[in-house]
Amino acid sequence: MKFRKKPIVVEAFQWFEMGDHKEVESYLGSSKDKGGYVCYICKKDVALHGWIITLEGGHLVCPGDWIVDGEHGGIYSYKPDIFKEIYEKAEDLKLRKSTPLL
Repeated sequence: MKFRKKPIVVEAFQWFEMGDHKEVESYLGSSKDKGGYVCYICKKDVALHGWIITLEGGHLVCPGDWIVDGEHGGIYSYKPDIFKEIYEKAEDLKLRKSTPLL
């Protein structure tokens, strides 16, 4: 059998710096070391990064990542390319015809 995920509408924000989303904390927290290390994912200084607690645990947030306030109170972060594959603007849904489930 084949299934398609039900369409849902979520709030999403692209994160670039502290203050862009209330759930994102500083990755370095109150550490005296405020940088000098490079992120292995995006190659930017870790001092520019955030940290969120999701239902699966803590996650590093790189500048440009999308933060999604998901269903049932969950919060998630996605790299821009993955976010684009999974989500589309809710306004775009009105323009497309719905397709039946397989």
